[in-house]
Amino acid sequence: MPPARATWMIGPAWDVAALAFGWLPFYLWLVVGLGLGAQAFGGAPLSKGELEAATAAAVLAALAISYVHRHYTFVVVYGDREVFSQRARAYWLAPALIVTILVLAKATAGLSPATVAGIKLSPWQIALFVTGAWNIWHTLQQRYGLLRIYAGKLGGGTERPEQARRDRALIWLATGSVAVALPLLRPQLLAGHVNARKAARVLAPLAEAWWAWALLAALVGAFAWVLLRWLQHELRAPATPGQRAPRLAMMGSTLLLFAVFLVHGPVVGYLCFGTAHAVEYMAFVHHYGTKKYGRGERRGAAARLLGDVRVAVPALFGGLLLVFWLIQEQRRSDVYLIYYTATSWLHFLYDGWIWKVRRPELARTLGLGARPPAGA
Repeated sequence: MPPARATWMIGPAWDVAALAFGWLPFYLWLVVGLGLGAQAFGGAPLSKGELEAATAAAVLAALAISYVHRHYTFVVVYGDREVFSQRARAYWLAPALIVTILVLAKATAGLSPATVAGIKLSPWQIALFVTGAWNIWHTLQQRYGLLRIYAGKLGGGTERPEQARRDRALIWLATGSVAVALPLLRPQLLAGHVNARKAARVLAPLAEAWWAWALLAALVGAFAWVLLRWLQHELRAPATPGQRAPRLAMMGSTLLLFAVFLVHGPVVGYLCFGTAHAVEYMAFVHHYGTKKYGRGERRGAAARLLGDVRVAVPALFGGLLLVFWLIQEQRRSDVYLIYYTATSWLHFLYDGWIWKVRRPELARTLGLGARPPAGA
């Protein structure tokens, strides 16, 4: 019999509801409540006006959740002296440098754009492209990181570098497969948003290119092979089904999020993936906060705000949501756009610094012992 050990991060109900499937209520609201992509299940397609209104509501809700979650990072960095002292100079300089870059990019946005690979791009458009690409990397890496934490708790070989490589490969092969499959197999799903329609026009010739179909076949074949190997190694771990459940739930949830793209299109898929990222991040930070600060032995803003979830949720989540609502009139201003983009970059950057599970202090806080999992 495998030894009894806790492999959930918080507990079965919380891990499933907040970490793995925290995006499910948002998805149901989009599809059932707003009707976005409901025709995939036999629902009536929305009129142009209804589609625009539903998309606007969905985007606003996703932006609000995203706005709240990224500021949690700043509470941990600037509210915990121990964390801040690890890179004090960088935490002072990074905001000034990033804001300067974005102010210059915005100020020169009206100048003649540069041409890159036949596409005209202004400095601000390049900054937005960097934001989007970095956000995709950051979001997928967070899912990978959670899988590695669960591997550290499960053990039995899942914590080894080979399975870490399979975790990463599955996520990125799924990303590549969906990105190629959408314009080839489901081009009609790219008609739901103006930017998606532009992408559809650019990608339309791919349907006639043999190499695009060969690429899709190669990606799907590689994904299927890695998934089979991943499952074989997961099932070899000396553990009960209940102990395996956290990693299986997290990977299953991730693959279902990719399926949303193929069922409902890139707009619904991107909004659900972004919301999943924000919800799981907030749940993780609250868990980290209660573990590190919950006994009241530490001082500082992070300890006060994150030490007790009963205080943290209304004070931190509610307070940030209120701020997002109060500044709604400023969301089209240059100042707000620079602020939103700068906090995005800082969130991406700081998260890469502070959430390294191989750090002994973080590993101990998360209950991973002295030997954290490979790849985390």
